[in-house]
Amino acid sequence: MKQITLAFIVLFLAYSCKKDGRVKDAPELPPVETMVVNFGELTNPEKSVSMVKTNWFYSAATVGIWNTIIGTTFAVPVAAFTSAFKYQATKTDDLVWQWEYTVDGFTSQYTARLVGTLQSNQVKWEMYITKTGINPFDEFLWFEGTSNLDGNSGQWILYHSAAFQEKAVQIDWVRESGEIGEIKYTYVRELNDQRITDPFNGSTLTYGLQEGDFDIYVNVHAFDFQSQMFYDTYIEWNRTIYNGHVKAEQFFEDTDWHCWDSQGDDTDCN
Repeated sequence: MKQITLAFIVLFLAYSCKKDGRVKDAPELPPVETMVVNFGELTNPEKSVSMVKTNWFYSAATVGIWNTIIGTTFAVPVAAFTSAFKYQATKTDDLVWQWEYTVDGFTSQYTARLVGTLQSNQVKWEMYITKTGINPFDEFLWFEGTSNLDGNSGQWILYHSAAFQEKAVQIDWVRESGEIGEIKYTYVRELNDQRITDPFNGSTLTYGLQEGDFDIYVNVHAFDFQSQMFYDTYIEWNRTIYNGHVKAEQFFEDTDWHCWDSQGDDTDCN
């Protein structure tokens, strides 16, 4: 009943917008953190790599694989989404808004067109990107998604590239008390660039908040190219003190937790 009432209110506000194209109540953009998780100290490049940081380093490397996927393959669409917050939307149709702008931070020129369509109980998002200059490409849908009207849950689908316009990563997210409570990345690309089955398909990373001394957790289920098998890794750490522990049978050859202190050095687990 509450969802129906909320949907009615939003629909009413949408229809009450000015008729000159200026928006009074465009749908609120989901936070950038719904697409890119801040892993904090776990991916701090200033931490030195040494024999006494094995536990922290293995955890950082495991998470770093996903940071690379999002931060390099999808650098442009992520930057395009981040840039959207600087601009005002224009109403283009009943219940449809559009943000259109040039993406910051690249030598080539990328033009972004983000469309938000208000539906009965959610907002539908579509990000179209065009490139001019070197290796240009026509506008294509680089990612799409939905967010519930309360802004506390949603999903993104990222497509691989202009050359391979196919689903690559699915992101499911939930917000709690104004911050990301849980976010799950799933690699869904079926074929790689060579057009053969992508073995990383089905790999996942789940990040979330929890109670206790280690208030952040990351669970990874991923394909290992060296062994040609899927393995599970469990990581937990404290986002204030930065100490944590990791469990990875395929690496440590046991099922124990392996700990590090606030400096990232290996330490005995209490």
